[in-house]
Amino acid sequence: MVSVTFDSNVWESVVDDAKRIDSPWFVEIHDLILQKAIDPYFFEGILTLETIQKQDRKKHIAEFKPSISIQVGDEEPRISKGTPPPELSEYLKKTIPKAIGMGFKFIRTPRIGGHGIDPFAQYAAKDIRFSLSERLGRTIEVGRFIESLGAGKAKLDSDISKNLGNGLVEKTTNDTSLTDKQFAKNIAEWVDGDAIAAHYGYGIDYFCTNDKASGAGASSIFSGANLKSVCEKYGIKVVSPNELLGCIRPRT
Repeated sequence: MVSVTFDSNVWESVVDDAKRIDSPWFVEIHDLILQKAIDPYFFEGILTLETIQKQDRKKHIAEFKPSISIQVGDEEPRISKGTPPPELSEYLKKTIPKAIGMGFKFIRTPRIGGHGIDPFAQYAAKDIRFSLSERLGRTIEVGRFIESLGAGKAKLDSDISKNLGNGLVEKTTNDTSLTDKQFAKNIAEWVDGDAIAAHYGYGIDYFCTNDKASGAGASSIFSGANLKSVCEKYGIKVVSPNELLGCIRPRT
């Protein structure tokens, strides 16, 4: 069985009956998943940062408050609830359960204070190829390399670095230079970078996307130069749906 992380621009078209009929590639990938020839994964960012409406992403970060739990001895923990997770769109409410039913599991790039899925849930990917500490180390290593290229979360950090305050929330609150549209695009780049980092961390065979070399900007991990750098350094295999099928067919 081949393990594959699917980008949103692929997994939705594989899972969604209406979208799938538009391409024989998506039909074949769908069937290979059901036949257990493909072990499918997607990134938890589709539930967190990516699902926030673009016009609301800056406001969400500026107003973000983490949940805090304090417990002394045997006392009942005192919990201060922070910002609730973003509401899923009606489309994702229907499509994600269908994907999970097909066998999709979420991979993660933990961020301190951020939203995330329950790592013990059945729909969370397990640490099969590497131990938890090894997986986190691999994820962090690639994440830092991606950011050293100016991609991933680094683009947002760079754009707000001149603002007053400590940390992402304060700097975002004090930002007057980025429009909501620009900020939203930086969030999308952050999610893409973290998805590649998580993919490598878990040791998944292929990352399947339609974004590959599609005119991405210099700050995107999917730009030609950045993708080449991270793939050559870490042996990550990023493929289109058609390329994925070309890799799998001889095995099946």
